[in-house]
Amino acid sequence: MPLLKGSSKAKISANISELMQTGKYPQKQAVAIALSQARRSGAKIPRRGSPGSRKNPKTGGSYYGGS
Repeated sequence: MPLLKGSSKAKISANISELMQTGKYPQKQAVAIALSQARRSGAKIPRRGSPGSRKNPKTGGSYYGGS
């Protein structure tokens, strides 16, 4: 079950489908594996929980204090 190399949405989607069809992985884990493979191929996909994703949408500030 080699995953496709590349960072296009079509290849990421194909990798997710392939991982789920094998029956080994639930959807969230299959997405994580496929995005990890895309990052290794050079895609500019930010990691979940990176500092840029921690902004408070209502105030525009940080959830963790500061400004």
